Parts: sequence; structure tokens; C-alpha cells
Amino acid sequence: MPQVILRAACEADADAMLKIYTPYVACTCASWEYEPPSAAVFAARVRAHLADGFPWLLAEEEGTVLGYAYAGRLGERRGYDWDAETAVYLSAAAHRRHIGTALYTALLALLRAQGYVNCYALVTDPNPPSEAFHRRMGFSVAAHLPGAGYKQGQWVGLLYFHKALCAPPAQPLPPVPLCTLNGAQTAKILKNAAQLCAAKQNAHPSAFGPKPAPTAPLCAGAQKAAPPPARTESGDPS
Repeated sequence: MPQVILRAACEADADAMLKIYTPYVACTCASWEYEPPSAAVFAARVRAHLADGFPWLLAEEEGTVLGYAYAGRLGERRGYDWDAETAVYLSAAAHRRHIGTALYTALLALLRAQGYVNCYALVTDPNPPSEAFHRRMGFSVAAHLPGAGYKQGQWVGLLYFHKALCAPPAQPLPPVPLCTLNGAQTAKILKNAAQLCAAKQNAHPSAFGPKPAPTAPLCAGAQKAAPPPARTESGDPS
């Protein structure tokens, strides 16, 4: 059985990840962008996140990218230094295979190791699959902005999901860049998260055959063709 691998993404992966993201822009309100970004713009986004020291992960199977997850700053001012905004997008082929759970598990573990205190995911309202996903991952709704965005002829709301990564320290140290973490620690986090997929597939191999694309994206991130692929994103409506 093919093995799902989690690894750090790089700028060279931008084209493959953009193919996953584009249907969410073109076909859904999960992303509040009106037009898909160009390959150059998307590659620049990846480059900027990595330069800021945040994780950007992807899941692949036999060389095919099935989904990706990343984190970035919640706000630009220094008081936000301990907050991360997260997002995850999946292709239709990754739907119901626990790949979103694996990506998010690794992403949150890396952020915790870096010293981040809070994670936030911005989810279009309504988006029941994404809401359910984030609740399963331990997030809860911290704020609701009704009618905050307009796309595809409708006004949609915005949910701020929050998850505490640790108890807020009295005198927090600045989070460290991902590259400064111990390499063996990072590899172990990625391997353990990937095993979530393997365990589920080994337990129920018949449940992971081809599946139709879902009718609603599994994502969190509404701001910043065929039926839309599943997006498990915890991120920004961008």
C-alpha cells in the first residue's frame, strides 16, 4: 500500500500546492480571494512564510502532493508574536483519509515546540465540515463576525477558532524559527503524524478507495471546474 509522507514544503513545491488551492478560490467561499494567484505570487507566499520561520508542511504519496498546511503571523504588531494563524488545504484524493488531521497534528506540534502560545484559524461561516474538523482538533470558536465578507453573490460570516498550545507563561520567551529546532525532533514529529494515516488505512483498507469530491470544503481560511476538493484548512479567508 502506498505510504503517505509528511515533509517540509519548499518554494519548488509551489506549483503542486497551487493546483490544490485554486479550486477553493474559483469554486467556493472558503477563500475570499476572487482570482487564483499566479504561480509567482503563490511561490512568494511560500518563500515569505519560510523566511519568517514558520512551518509549511505537505503530504505526498508516491510523489503526488495530496495537501498542505502552514502557519503565519496573526498580526504584525509585536504583541502578536506568540500567536499563529494556521491553514490546511486538501485535494479531492485526500478526502476522508485523515491526511488533514495528520498535517494539523504535525503543524501544531511544531508550533508548540517553537514556543507559540495560541493558534487561530479563520473559517468562513457557514462551513460545517471545517467547523467540525477544528473542533475535533481541539479548537473552539472565540469570535464570530457576521456578514464580514462578500463573494459569489452572497454575504458570509467569519469564525475565529482558537486553540491554546500551552498555558500562557508570565514572561514568555520569543518563539524560535523552525530551522533552529533539533532536526531529529522535527523528523519525529512528522513521522508520528504520518503514522496516523497509515494506522487508519491498515485498520480499514477498504475505506480508502477512490471517493467523490465533497460538496463543501473542509477548511478554515476565508479571508487573506469539477466539484471542489476537500480543504481542511485552518487559516485565512485570503
